[in-house]
Amino acid sequence: MTLFLRTFLLFSCCWLANPSSADNNLPVLGDPTAALMSSGQEYRLGRAWLRSLRGQTSIMSDPMLQEYVESLVYRLASYSDLKEPNLDIVVINSRQINAFAVPGGVIGLNAGLFLNAESEDEVAGVVAHEIAHVSQRHFARRYLDSKKMNTAVLAAMLASLAVAIAGDGEAGMAGIAATQAGAIQAQLAYSRQNEREADRVGMQTLAASGMDPSAMPRFFERMHDSQRFSGNPPEFLLTHPVTESRIADSRARARALPPARLSVSTSFLLAQARLKAGFITSDEQAIEYFKRYSNERSALGLQAARYGLALSYLRANHYDQARGLMQGLADQYPDQLWFRLGLAEVALDEGSYPLAIKETGWVLNISPDNYAASILQSKAYLRSKQPEKALPLLKPLLKDHINDPHIWDLLADAYGNSGDTVRALHARAESQFLRGNDSKAQQQMRYALRDAENDFALHSKLNGRLREMKRLSEEEF
Repeated sequence: MTLFLRTFLLFSCCWLANPSSADNNLPVLGDPTAALMSSGQEYRLGRAWLRSLRGQTSIMSDPMLQEYVESLVYRLASYSDLKEPNLDIVVINSRQINAFAVPGGVIGLNAGLFLNAESEDEVAGVVAHEIAHVSQRHFARRYLDSKKMNTAVLAAMLASLAVAIAGDGEAGMAGIAATQAGAIQAQLAYSRQNEREADRVGMQTLAASGMDPSAMPRFFERMHDSQRFSGNPPEFLLTHPVTESRIADSRARARALPPARLSVSTSFLLAQARLKAGFITSDEQAIEYFKRYSNERSALGLQAARYGLALSYLRANHYDQARGLMQGLADQYPDQLWFRLGLAEVALDEGSYPLAIKETGWVLNISPDNYAASILQSKAYLRSKQPEKALPLLKPLLKDHINDPHIWDLLADAYGNSGDTVRALHARAESQFLRGNDSKAQQQMRYALRDAENDFALHSKLNGRLREMKRLSEEEF
């Protein structure tokens, strides 16, 4: 995963810094970036890259974690310079510490960021920094017409990328570096300048949202120290160079901003425990890890440890222990939806589908259209051979998650098992397209069109979508 991201960043360095495309004769009127790349182009560029990323690396599809991360990102985005946040947020299935922002509002966070952060404010500092890259349109500022890009350079870059993806990472990176050394060097100064601007703007977002602006330099300093004492720096530092002067500058800015009222986020601790329960090497090691914290003095810390232990028992298929712990938490903390959803997960995993439907229904009564509850309940309906009941849960989710292939996968199962072959094929096409499998996606759409010949309205809709897929697949920036 990280190799692919590094390759993308190096590719961006070439692409965004290529001086051959500059046109210095154009007047600058209003926002200068508008003459280089429209916001619509940025959006399509970001989604094209996201489709490619999904085809190359593992994206987490944990509904509870996804809902938490989206709520955190959108909370910060609402206090940022983004005028109309239209974001796609992904969590990369990697224990490495990293985060990235891509043109058009694609924000990615590695699971390792949550595993290693000491507070939600530290994660928020990284998120606010990445949002600032998007809001300040750092990519568009350096964007130059790619149609004038040296085709030999592009071919060499793509060849190196193919080698890297095929498994010979060192050779692929060496090819890119050799081809684009000059462009990359020219990009470094730009990167430092924009990293500082993202720090400044991001810290203002933190302060405005009521979070701790000093969390950003605190996290950077810890990453910097880990580089000093280790020969293998965190991946975060490879894409976000941190210097002592940058840390000092961000500290000074934090002192000038209003201090936040420090508080501990229960949701962050539960999300962190959830990730630890999944990333610890073996079932027994996960169980022993959380047992060591069973005497945690902090009430919130103990709550998270018990939750992590319940999930570790679930991971080991010890359903009675998992259910007992989760039920105790749900009874003690009735307002915490994570525990009700945890009971639903236990029931779903052991095949008690009516109980899973009951627990998720309890959540949906309190929080209608809850993303995680809708996903879990739809799975329970699908596994209990009631696909027609899954569809009303899944279709509303597309309003805010139309670029989520996991929802399209579930829709494909629901339509297919309901006997609606055409819509099942369409859903599979959307899933394939969002994972970068353009040819397979178009093939599925053609199958859907064949089966929809007798439904003029549906046929026209699908035909239009197929043309759009082709256009997006062939678009050049």
